[in-house]
Amino acid sequence: MLLQFRNFKQLKKLISVLDDARNDIYLLIDRKSRNAPAPAEFSTSFSKLVPVSRIPIYWGDYSQVQAELNLLKAAAPQHYAYYHLLSGLDLPLADQDTIHDFFDAHPGMEFITYSAMGNAKDLRRRVSPHINRKSYRSRKLQDRILMKAQKSLFDLFPFYEKEIPLDRIGYGSNWFSIDDDLAQTIVNEEDRIFKVFGKGYLVDELLVQTAVNMHPEFRDKVYCSKPVHDRPEELQGNLRYINWWDGRPYTWRAGDLDRLKAAREAGHLFSRKFDERVDGKIIELVITQMIGKNI
Repeated sequence: MLLQFRNFKQLKKLISVLDDARNDIYLLIDRKSRNAPAPAEFSTSFSKLVPVSRIPIYWGDYSQVQAELNLLKAAAPQHYAYYHLLSGLDLPLADQDTIHDFFDAHPGMEFITYSAMGNAKDLRRRVSPHINRKSYRSRKLQDRILMKAQKSLFDLFPFYEKEIPLDRIGYGSNWFSIDDDLAQTIVNEEDRIFKVFGKGYLVDELLVQTAVNMHPEFRDKVYCSKPVHDRPEELQGNLRYINWWDGRPYTWRAGDLDRLKAAREAGHLFSRKFDERVDGKIIELVITQMIGKNI
């Protein structure tokens, strides 16, 4: 299990439901996070908990990819059967026996989500070199004007240097459950990944899908390669139930428990996003009623 997060009280609850002798937990905390607890404050009874060196992470910036790579690089020497990337806004929707039984029954499969929402213009724009890579969410007028100007410029002029053919660039959710072969491939191609994505925008949504596209041997191992259109009835290939149709994405509330139970029945093993600052009751309900643990 590979984790990133900022809300530490909620993170401790997530770690408690992942705490299982079959799991090692690798934890990376954004260096910009204020009042971050020391790693020793995150205790486990059964899992090995491994802190990964903190780096500053900026939304939309390559630092998101670097954080994922750093987690994978820390874990890859152990050659795990599966690597599950989660944020602290995630929760499992089932107990660990159910989750392990599922992945044991599907060895070598890759659980990633392809999205149908990408197009060539958007992909070229994302991998073109941006100059305000740490300010994508800035509300300053000059930053917003610069971002808009860059988009217009990239539409007129193809700045993308074809280290990878544009038609091999994949797009979808950045959260994944992947096997050791794919994890090792990604780690071994870190230099190439930086050349392609290092100056781009929202490139974390391109990383794993592109790695699969570049290595055809993995395409036949993708559990569900049908691109999603962000509709509630779709199975999301990474088995994360993420509600894009009601939000960006939607934050679950206590009244959504039945929807989450239905999502589990449909095949989803994880979900996001949960935020105790919005509704802590739903976190309690998922843990006690769906996972079957006391908090």
